[in-house]
Amino acid sequence: MSHYQVEGNDPCDWTDWESAGRTRGGPCGRAAGSWERYEEDAEAAASLGANAFRFSVSWSRVEPRKGKFDEAALERYARLVVRLDALGLEPVVTLLHYTHPRWFHAETPWTSTASVDAFARFAARTARALGPKARCWTVLNEPLVLVLGGFLDGQVPPGIASASDAARALDHLLAAHEAAAAQIRAAVPGAAIGVAHNMMGFAPERARNPFDRALVSVANRFYNQTLLDAFGEGRWSAYLPPFTRFAGKRPGLPASLDFFGVNFYSRLHLRFLGDGGRIGSFAYRDPLGRGLTDNGWEVVPEAFLPLLRQAASLGKPLLVTENGLADAADTKRAAFLEFHVAVLQAAEAEGLPVHGYLHWSLVDNYEWLDGWEPRFGLLELDRETLARRERPSARTFRRLASGYLGRPLPSRQGR
Repeated sequence: MSHYQVEGNDPCDWTDWESAGRTRGGPCGRAAGSWERYEEDAEAAASLGANAFRFSVSWSRVEPRKGKFDEAALERYARLVVRLDALGLEPVVTLLHYTHPRWFHAETPWTSTASVDAFARFAARTARALGPKARCWTVLNEPLVLVLGGFLDGQVPPGIASASDAARALDHLLAAHEAAAAQIRAAVPGAAIGVAHNMMGFAPERARNPFDRALVSVANRFYNQTLLDAFGEGRWSAYLPPFTRFAGKRPGLPASLDFFGVNFYSRLHLRFLGDGGRIGSFAYRDPLGRGLTDNGWEVVPEAFLPLLRQAASLGKPLLVTENGLADAADTKRAAFLEFHVAVLQAAEAEGLPVHGYLHWSLVDNYEWLDGWEPRFGLLELDRETLARRERPSARTFRRLASGYLGRPLPSRQGR
């Protein structure tokens, strides 16, 4: 989870975004109180049968002023890593999960090359503080989503709407990944470095319409394939009609990656409009009749396996870094888990290199523009007391985890 979604009371660019009335769901405030309760959450994850715990480090806590690090904040994260290790939970550390220190956009924005050095400095200091027990790192969470939301349509901080700025920001984010990977490896030899990429299913709204089908191809190429090209070939060229093109080259980028993280949630249905204003429209539908999630997303595990195949073309180990649904009543989550674990079994049977699965999420958390309404947690959060309570679907997770972790690791030789 992003630190901002669970820790609480973390002044940063998102805090200011909320104060300006730019979100629909109100302030994050105390969030889930995890800054004080991380160990409690870790013990809950262990009790559910998990053997890994993904969390992110708050850049705004660690470096509240440019170049000035908060040693107490770093020590807090280091204590969490030690506790996770003691519980048999592999720490999966994320460095950038959407939020930035308040000084960042004014002094070293992603549209400037100065951002690369600033981020590398943060990565180096954090890696030294967390030490060798933190072996698994997702340096960037959904960098393309950050670029599209923050620099192309201005929906999230820094609120820019410029195709040229978006292209520049993506280039610098990828350069920052490369620089941060070098710093982490220097501090933690043998660390595994990854990126978490949101991958979306796309389908034509009119199955036989050639224009809808062409739009699906364009969307998949732009949204799902761009980062695969960047990390696989060290270059990327992607086109989003009518006028947006991202292109760049970073030859050292492939060597900076050890695994590729797949975040998967749902599928969009695309309809070609061609009316001069908008090329197409998109919507979540429910053609399979499973019922949409609380935030209106389709439950469609059928789209998951093709995306895992696409990600596997990179030739790197895969980690499912996020997968879950908003379901406050907990009527769909158990089946959702069963559906997606069945996909993982199919992927294993095909020899796809899926090495782990991280459910989103352990506890209900603040969902960015949507605030507190969507509830993704295996643990229900009482907003007043911050107490956690297992939802019934947690039993399904525990059973599935036990089944998987109780087996010997499969051999991949000859596959």
